[in-house]
Amino acid sequence: MDSNMYSFHVIERGSSHILTNKPCQDYAASQYTQDYAIGVVADGHGSDRYFRSERGSKFAVEVTMTILQEFLSSTKNMTRLPNGDWQKQIAASIISRWNDRIENDKTTDPFTDVELQSLKDSERQQIEDGKWQSAYGTTLIAIVRTKACFLGLHIGDGKCVAIDSNGNPLQPIPWDNRCFLNQTTSLCDSNALYLFRFVYQTENLPVAAFIASDGVDDTYPTDERLYEFYRTVWKMFQDNPKSAKEDLQSFLPKMSEQGSHDDISIAGIIYP
Repeated sequence: MDSNMYSFHVIERGSSHILTNKPCQDYAASQYTQDYAIGVVADGHGSDRYFRSERGSKFAVEVTMTILQEFLSSTKNMTRLPNGDWQKQIAASIISRWNDRIENDKTTDPFTDVELQSLKDSERQQIEDGKWQSAYGTTLIAIVRTKACFLGLHIGDGKCVAIDSNGNPLQPIPWDNRCFLNQTTSLCDSNALYLFRFVYQTENLPVAAFIASDGVDDTYPTDERLYEFYRTVWKMFQDNPKSAKEDLQSFLPKMSEQGSHDDISIAGIIYP
């Protein structure tokens, strides 16, 4: 690996989704340049109420990537920050553009009777009353690393694990206790802006950071086991990024089958 930052992402359909013929509801993306690296992961909700969540997660990742690229360009890769609460401004832009995308999707491809037939009466009534955004419900995690800073934003479950300069793992984005068992906060929540959590660092920057859907977290019963997994991934990418990504991708089906049985998506940033 050269001196530039590196980012990657991998996605795998969950073993339980394969058995039940459900689509992969995760989505992820990454990008890196000489000046910055970005990773984004979204996990569409799984129950019948969220019947277009695989679209919701895709839209969330796409608009977040675009907004972060625009922001990095306008701030010269975070060396000059705008005035005001810029972190919430980013989150507000994500929510706004995501809602535009799902509204356009619903307009051009209206909900079908097949999609609605599995809903409870109360859920169907909510859609008829104009409260249909939950159909696209999804979580979202994004991280950015530049030469000057580290930024993370998060709504919902899943975790961000960073590796500091001494090789120690930590979770830099505060956890949300409202995310418990099968409950999670979501982009589709009416108060989503106030449910985002953030981290912004200009000192003691991580040398690696990973984000993933809860399909990874639920595979490892303790944080220490999760940290061991990411330490291994970090070492793999230090040695050979290309083969590391291929090896990680090939491992994901086994992880899902023997672990959470859920969809799995991981994105990471390595700063050598």
